[in-house]
Amino acid sequence: MKKKRNHYIIGSGFIAKKFKKYLNFLKIRKTVIYAAGISNSSENNIKNLKKEIDSLKKFISSNKKKFVYISSYSVNDTARKKKKYVRNKIKIEKIIKNKVKNYLIIRLPEIVGFSKNPNTLTNFFNTMIIKKKPFVVYTNAKRNILDVDDAISNCIRFIKFNKKSRCTINIINKRFYRPLKIVKELEKILKIKGNYKLKRNKKLSFVNKDNLFFESNKNYLGKVLKKYYN
Repeated sequence: MKKKRNHYIIGSGFIAKKFKKYLNFLKIRKTVIYAAGISNSSENNIKNLKKEIDSLKKFISSNKKKFVYISSYSVNDTARKKKKYVRNKIKIEKIIKNKVKNYLIIRLPEIVGFSKNPNTLTNFFNTMIIKKKPFVVYTNAKRNILDVDDAISNCIRFIKFNKKSRCTINIINKRFYRPLKIVKELEKILKIKGNYKLKRNKKLSFVNKDNLFFESNKNYLGKVLKKYYN
């Protein structure tokens, strides 16, 4: 028997799968979550980047529901705007704004969860530390970390109370972390010393307009990393 396609949650990654818990809510709201696309922020393949855009265009051309696109908070980061992955996200957001009448763009930061994606920031650090492979840690960079469970629950909360037909929101942790802090926390959990070099890069510049902050405490980073990497 052919499996019935889910027309309310588009995507196969761990973020899309987390939305399945709220499938009935989305059906009642006649809302589609589009969490599909490239998961590797270092992607440079033009064909793959074009495919991501073409797939989105094809979907929105026939979609009649409220359209919620899960984007990346990195589009606000001037130090990463030259990356092809980020430029693609910016293009996609423009397409949505020009072609979709009823949309919500939700930009999420670095999401932590049980993910097989080796390219997420914490998965990358975790693998490099365990395998004792050399890697670079940028000393003056900042990263925003959010537990996938907190990210999804806040997305649903905003979808529930948002009254605008066209809206873009950043759902992020109120606290930013230096990559070295993240690495140090992982070293404590894994009880392994990482083989890394410290390097300085350009300062990050984030746009703090239209943010929905997740209020975390001082121990948030350690608790989240322990939850998924212990």
